[in-house]
Amino acid sequence: VKKTLVTWAEYDIFNFWNFPEGLRHKVKVGKFSLYGLCGQQLSLNEDLIDIASTHLMNPHSVCSESCGPGFRKSPQEGKAPCCFDCIPCLENEISNGTGKSVTYGETHTHP
Repeated sequence: VKKTLVTWAEYDIFNFWNFPEGLRHKVKVGKFSLYGLCGQQLSLNEDLIDIASTHLMNPHSVCSESCGPGFRKSPQEGKAPCCFDCIPCLENEISNGTGKSVTYGETHTHP
């Protein structure tokens, strides 16, 4: 006797809207069905994905804000790459505006 295992997999796709006040809103924007009708495995509501037109701000890191002048990014252990702490640049480093630091060589003092 030959047994056939049939699996049915369907996944909802959500978009998380993060607002400056710390509010979060989860919106179902589509679904993925392993065995969709007529080969339609992925179904999305594109109107719900277009967030940029409703929030006239650039998206930012969920975990951390940008580092200011004189500070560089330091990854937070065990967290996503977008999560970092801002730490002061070392004495021989300058920040280049991206959160990365650039070492510029030895420090010279003049009398």
